[in-house]
Amino acid sequence: MAGGLSALIMMPLDTIKTRLQVLDGDENGKRGPTVGQTVRSLVKEGGWMACYRGLGPRWASMSISATTMITYEFLKRTSAKNPEVLT
Repeated sequence: MAGGLSALIMMPLDTIKTRLQVLDGDENGKRGPTVGQTVRSLVKEGGWMACYRGLGPRWASMSISATTMITYEFLKRTSAKNPEVLT
């Protein structure tokens, strides 16, 4: 749940960051767009929902990652030898 909520909150910032990286100026030394220009461009292209493009795959990726980590930790703890039983 925490990973999904984090993805929902951070998705617009990641979308803006990715857009800034892709539109990082040209070879002539011209500077790329500012954060404000990027946000206006995104909203103009697809409304505020444009900031959430790719949320489904990101949510799925974060969920699978968290589930894998939890399963690993569970299996690690259940398979560890208990030193008190050995003595």
